[in-house]
Amino acid sequence: MDRLSMSDKKQAIVKATWDYLLKVGLANASIGDLCKEAKLAQSSLYYWFENKDDIWISAGKYGISRVVGELLDFTFAHINDIRKYFDTLLSEVEKYKYEIRLAIQITTSPVYGERMREKSKDFRLLYENYAKQLISVFGCTHLQAETFIYSIIAYVIDYALWDDPDKTQMLLDKLYVRTIKVVGEEVTIQN
Repeated sequence: MDRLSMSDKKQAIVKATWDYLLKVGLANASIGDLCKEAKLAQSSLYYWFENKDDIWISAGKYGISRVVGELLDFTFAHINDIRKYFDTLLSEVEKYKYEIRLAIQITTSPVYGERMREKSKDFRLLYENYAKQLISVFGCTHLQAETFIYSIIAYVIDYALWDDPDKTQMLLDKLYVRTIKVVGEEVTIQN
């Protein structure tokens, strides 16, 4: 870790913290065990972070960013085949189900939730950029793009929490029908 830049060191700690939280869960996490697992001195953690809450919240934000990025990449990789996107989304979400559950746990926690939500407000900008891309590709309205984005988010969270693929696929199929009504069967990306 000595060869990493300052921001890379902090990012490496955040990633290691996220991996640790995935392994043990938020309820079982301790700074001492994190330091053993990541081979860090507690003093170095507090050099980078204000306190324990800041460490867990930073890791949560990292985890959400990672999952959102992966799922957005998946979405845009399937933009020319909307049917395939809707048919394979749950398989893709399955890869991140535990990460989504942990992110939800941190975000809704009575201890960390409010600060986590405050620290994660920049996700709205990410969703706004995503909406602009959808508008550009599909020629839909801003409201239609936002409805699509927030519906997908709700369905992904519902699936991650309740693990009911039949119900979630039914909801996705209904969203597919609404989406097709807006964008048509064939989508060709204009370069």
